Amino acid sequence: MIRRTLLGVLVVVLLGAGAVAALARVAGDLPKPWSDVARLPERAWARVFPPRVPKKGRLAGLTGAEQEAVRELGRRLDGLLAWSSNRSGHHQIYLVDLREQSVRQLTNTPNVNFFARFSPDGRRIVFLRSQEEYVTFRDPTRWDVLLINADGSGEERIARGGYHPTWTADGKAIVFERGMRVVRYDVATRQETLVLDGPKEFPGVGELGDAELSPDGRRLAFGLRGTFAGAFGLQGAYSGAVVFDPAARTLASLTREQACQTTWAPDGQSLLWMETGGNGGTRIMTGQPDGSGRRVFMDLPGPFSHEYFPKLSNDGRWLVWGAAAEGHEHDRADYEIFAWEVGTPFEQAIRLTHHEQNDQWPDLWVRPRG
Repeated sequence: MIRRTLLGVLVVVLLGAGAVAALARVAGDLPKPWSDVARLPERAWARVFPPRVPKKGRLAGLTGAEQEAVRELGRRLDGLLAWSSNRSGHHQIYLVDLREQSVRQLTNTPNVNFFARFSPDGRRIVFLRSQEEYVTFRDPTRWDVLLINADGSGEERIARGGYHPTWTADGKAIVFERGMRVVRYDVATRQETLVLDGPKEFPGVGELGDAELSPDGRRLAFGLRGTFAGAFGLQGAYSGAVVFDPAARTLASLTREQACQTTWAPDGQSLLWMETGGNGGTRIMTGQPDGSGRRVFMDLPGPFSHEYFPKLSNDGRWLVWGAAAEGHEHDRADYEIFAWEVGTPFEQAIRLTHHEQNDQWPDLWVRPRG
């Protein structure tokens, strides 16, 4: 009798888990409010059965050198690290909790998952998923924008046809690109508003990318290429990175070198971007929003000096990025993830990944002290 009861309970639990997983998978395709209803079982299930990583498997899936690197970084800060890797066969999002010394694979799909960005409170992650099994990173048109909780629950698609999503400083909205236009998505209302119409503002634009809103919400930084006829002082061929203030109608050029991957410092007083040059053919640059103060921010010595994917931690104290010893293609070369405490000698940077596959687009969220 007891055995039958236990067996019945087990069957109910398994059926319930299956139903929860099935509803969560289709929730993103349903219109609101049905999508919210479909997510209720998963939210209830997570309260009863919170996701846990068994102690014996907390760093399983990382190489020995990676486990040691995580332990070293964990001795220096308390936070979460997310990045994308194709070490399992397809690019998936991985998350390391430096406090728990655990690693979790957040996604598991045959599609490409990358560009993870933590919300300001560290509870949620916005990321991209390809609309087909494989889409090259050079094609910004065939991606969807998704949200997931940092514990791996609550995955949902919030926008079709988006690229390069980043959070506003207050965590209330996500800004992403759709074509050469920049869109703001309000998390609470699920409404989209147009922030920048690139072709309209910059006639002659050929490429507008890596757009990110400043922490004060007033200015946009992005890479810009095209042939212009006087718009905002641009004349003839231009390739570089800029800061645009839509309200003040002003444009500042950060650099006229070939540049990409613009990102703001958390205090809004400076920016980072990728630029050609340096030890391995690329280097991470910094400068002020008005275009002054351009200088090298990171150019790692040694073989791993082809830098890309720069991102400052939420407290501004740490830089994370990817670097390759050879090769360039963002989704194919053997990029490794590095972390560096800003202001210390470059040689003190910590190499976090040690894998022959492609590791890229990291983000680091540091838990507030106290």
